[in-house]
Amino acid sequence: MPNERFEEYLETILYITKKNSGPARTSQIAEELNLSAPSVTEMVQKLSESGYIEYTPYYGVTLTSKGCTEALRIKRRHQLLETFLVDVLDADPDIAHREACEMEHSISDSTLEKMCAYMGHPDVCPDGNPIGQGECCPTEGSSASYRDYVPLSELMEGERGTIKVMSLTREVKDRLSAIGLIPDEEIQVKRKLGKGTLSITTMGTEVAVGKDIASKIMVQSLGA
Repeated sequence: MPNERFEEYLETILYITKKNSGPARTSQIAEELNLSAPSVTEMVQKLSESGYIEYTPYYGVTLTSKGCTEALRIKRRHQLLETFLVDVLDADPDIAHREACEMEHSISDSTLEKMCAYMGHPDVCPDGNPIGQGECCPTEGSSASYRDYVPLSELMEGERGTIKVMSLTREVKDRLSAIGLIPDEEIQVKRKLGKGTLSITTMGTEVAVGKDIASKIMVQSLGA
């Protein structure tokens, strides 16, 4: 596993190669990281020896398949942290960006995936760029896919389920989390009321959820 310095370089090289639509020059890497050219050249050689990049003097740096995989993993960590800080904690975007840069190297994978699930597996970060999917995110080809989930609104009376995805605004999620409706929490439909409203129990409390909201909460059915 790359250390923090390796990660910073890989993330920077990914950013520059995308911007250039081609190799990243060492002078660009040095400018982006505010480092001297000799320091960058030394680290680039280490990254090349480790199989993360291909480096050709006077031409530039490109990521190998191994390096691209690692760079995208780091980028996703940054984006999820930044999204959590902005959308959940209402942090200033500039501050969130700086702090995400620090936190992305130390947060554990398990904690990051729990944050992703808590936010309903966001697909766009605060700056509008797409967020890559992780192991926790439901996909068509995974064992835990949307095919395994159903909208809460479709559960029958007495049926139980585990909340998996909440495709709702931050404000709505905040209101629901206050009454115990959060990802990975088990719920049970007690009664179906008028106009599609559900009376459900969560954390030992019975609450009413409207059809519009219930249809955007995906659950994994646990039966009656």
